[in-house]
Amino acid sequence: MKINRALAQEIADKVMMVIPYNVNIMDEVGMIIGSGNTHRIGTFHQGAISAVERGTIVSIYDSEGSSKPGVNIPFHFKQEIIGVIGISGEPTIVEPFAELVRVTAELLINQEFLFRERRIQEQMKEEFLYQWVFRLDEYDAAFINNGEAIGINLKLERKAIIVKGETIKEPYLKEQEFTFKLNKSNVLFIVPTDSDLLKRLEPLITQQSTKIGISDSSTHVAKSVHEAKRAIGIAEKLGMPSTCCYYQELKFIDYLTNKDQSFSEISHFFQDLEITPKGQELIDTLLCYIKNSGDMNAISKELHIHRNSLAYRLQRIEILTNKNPKKFTDLFQLYTGYVIYKMQDSE
Repeated sequence: MKINRALAQEIADKVMMVIPYNVNIMDEVGMIIGSGNTHRIGTFHQGAISAVERGTIVSIYDSEGSSKPGVNIPFHFKQEIIGVIGISGEPTIVEPFAELVRVTAELLINQEFLFRERRIQEQMKEEFLYQWVFRLDEYDAAFINNGEAIGINLKLERKAIIVKGETIKEPYLKEQEFTFKLNKSNVLFIVPTDSDLLKRLEPLITQQSTKIGISDSSTHVAKSVHEAKRAIGIAEKLGMPSTCCYYQELKFIDYLTNKDQSFSEISHFFQDLEITPKGQELIDTLLCYIKNSGDMNAISKELHIHRNSLAYRLQRIEILTNKNPKKFTDLFQLYTGYVIYKMQDSE
C-alpha cells in the first residue's frame, strides 16, 4: 500500500494537535507529502531518505540542506516501510514522541486500508447483486463461485420480497439476506425461504398504500423478482386492499392473463392422483362437489358416503393442493387445473 497525500496530511494534522512540534510525513522515497509547513510539500528530506535506507530512526542535530534538526522514524504497513515521520525540534526533546507518533500513524493507515477494503467489497457486492437480480440465464460455475467469494450462496432456495412505498427505515438483515434498490419507490429484499423478514417489515410500514410483493421460493432470483413484481401489479389493478401480496395466491390470475405463464402446478396434481385408487377417489369427490354446487347432502348421497367422510376428503384435497374447495376462487383454480390436465391428456 502506498500512502497518498490526503492521508499523509491527515496524519500530520492529527499528530500536531497532540504535540507542539512540526510534523512532516514522507513517502517511501523521502519526498514530503504531508506537513505542518505546507511550503515543504513536494521537496525531498535527506533525513527521511537515510531512515528508509537504514530501516531505523535517524536523528539530525544540525541543519543539513533541506533537513532541519529533529528525528525521522520509518513507519510500516504489513512489515514493509511505506514512509517516514519527521518531527522537527531538538532530537533529545522530540525523540520520546517518535514511537508514539509512529504507532498512531500505522493505526490510521491500517484503518484507511480496512475502510478501502470494505468499500471495495461493498462495491463488488452491489455489482454482483445487480447481475443476480437481472440474470435470466441459468447460473454457471463461474457465477456461483463469484457469489461464494462475497458470501452469497446461490444454491439456497430464496424468495423475493419487494416493498413498493415508504417505510420508516429498512429492517436489519440476517445472514444470507440482501437488499437492492430497484428504483425510487421499490426496494427488493432477497431472503432465504424460511426468513421472518415480513415480521420485521410490518412495524416499519408508514402508509396504507404500501404494497409488499412476495414471490414463491426458487433458486433463480430473477424469476422470484418477476413474481414479486407481478403480485403487486395484479393486486393494484384488482384493487385488493391487503398490504401483503403473495404470488402463490395470485398465480392463477397471472395464468389467466398471461398465456406464457405455466399452470402445471395444479394439473400435475391431478396427474399424480389419477394413478392411485385413493387419488381417483379424491378427483371423483371434487367433480361431484362441483356438479352439485357444494350441496353436501346431495354429494354424500351420490357418492354413497357419510358427510364426515365427504368432509375428510375435501380436507385432504385442501392439504394436498393448498386450495380450499369451499372457497370459490380456489375451487375455480382446481377445476381449471383439472380441465387443462384432461385437455392435455387428450391431445
